[in-house]
Amino acid sequence: MLYYSLVFLATILFALQFLFNQKFEGVRGSDLKSALEFTFYKSLVIVVMMLIISGFKITVTPFSLALSVVYAAACILMTYFSMKAFAVANLSVYSVFSMLGGMLLPFLLGVGFYNEKLTLFKIVCCALITVSVLLNLKSGKQSKKAFLYYMAVFVLNGGVGVISKIHQSSEIAHTDSTGFMFLSSAVSVLISGIWLLIQHKNIPLIKGKSLVYASGYGIFNGVGNWLLLISLSNLPASVQYPLVTGGVMVFSTIISAVRKEKLSKTDYIAAAISFAASVLMAF
Repeated sequence: MLYYSLVFLATILFALQFLFNQKFEGVRGSDLKSALEFTFYKSLVIVVMMLIISGFKITVTPFSLALSVVYAAACILMTYFSMKAFAVANLSVYSVFSMLGGMLLPFLLGVGFYNEKLTLFKIVCCALITVSVLLNLKSGKQSKKAFLYYMAVFVLNGGVGVISKIHQSSEIAHTDSTGFMFLSSAVSVLISGIWLLIQHKNIPLIKGKSLVYASGYGIFNGVGNWLLLISLSNLPASVQYPLVTGGVMVFSTIISAVRKEKLSKTDYIAAAISFAASVLMAF
């Protein structure tokens, strides 16, 4: 029950983290430079957090370091293709591909390669969440390039979950959850920092609201992913990731309602379906 509670807390943090993301984009813009700045500072916050949590004792293994590089590259490329998609694509369709990739790829990995049981409840849960996500599709501008960006986001967001599962389930010597979050975030700081230096000759010093928003996102995202890594060592990926996707949809709807944003009946139906799917997954 403890690990389900960790997943529950993580989904709340993920639903809230987008508030900081939106605020940062409102202040700094949504171009590639802004994305790199955001990645640099939010990752730096996570590095500091993980150092504090670990008591400044981080274990580094070749396996964990190698996977952390892949993990960080996937996160940065995800940010890049997200920005490209925002410029030419339908935001609601982008969200669908992102959420479905984040759920389905780790689910298939767990069932196909880690002998996780494929139960009727899991199948029904994934089907319901897929329907729920698709209900969020809205009309909007499209582009011939959009599908390529959608598929990149689908694969990269799912890839983050796949890498997490591989690391946490490996019999090869690897660091703990705190260490892996530290390593992947440190690599993100390094890559985004070098990218900024090459393209813009400096790393902009952000302050004020921008720093608050990047730090807030780093705290919520970092703790959320850290909790998922801990629970992933004890829960099947085919259970955890559908729960995360469904939970984020439910809590995002609740947050939007509290903020008095305009929500349609379809939004509430989608959230209700996600909630039902999450309940089914507990059986």
